[in-house]
Amino acid sequence: MRPGSRTLAALWGFAEATLFFVVPDVLLTSLALTSLKRALLAALAATVGGALIWTCAHYAPQASRSVLLHVPGISENTFATVRLYLESGLFQGMLHGAFSGVPYKIFAAETGTNGTGLGLFALLSPIARLPRFAMMAVIAWGLSRLLADRLSRSAKLALVLVLWGVFYVFYFSMTGW
Repeated sequence: MRPGSRTLAALWGFAEATLFFVVPDVLLTSLALTSLKRALLAALAATVGGALIWTCAHYAPQASRSVLLHVPGISENTFATVRLYLESGLFQGMLHGAFSGVPYKIFAAETGTNGTGLGLFALLSPIARLPRFAMMAVIAWGLSRLLADRLSRSAKLALVLVLWGVFYVFYFSMTGW
């Protein structure tokens, strides 16, 4: 695996954990078209992030909340949903959130204000985020293998990007821009 993939995945994961609103899965599924190992290593790198939002929310909760409410797909309902998920426990709530479309950055913000320590949050975050990243990479890799003889790599990449575009049109139509 080229170090560039890991670096890009780590930067994307950090950006999405803060203010960027496109999930690292877009990159990971694209990488999986040619190499599952490369995609899984990038998935691990993409789990970084969250500590900055946790810190901002811990020390400036109102300002952090105000900034996050300007990110596409985030509303007061998003914060309420995360609080509800966290009632089942930190890890369980974050894991549920990872598979439900709730932005990870809201978990970072809520735990920064609810008494959860940064160390515990930082320890559990990658463990909660990695299963979805890995699952998406494995699915993309498997579908790529199924289509190996029918589509070129660039056609598969175009298909992946179109599918993500459709996903985001649907997602933002449901959550708001």
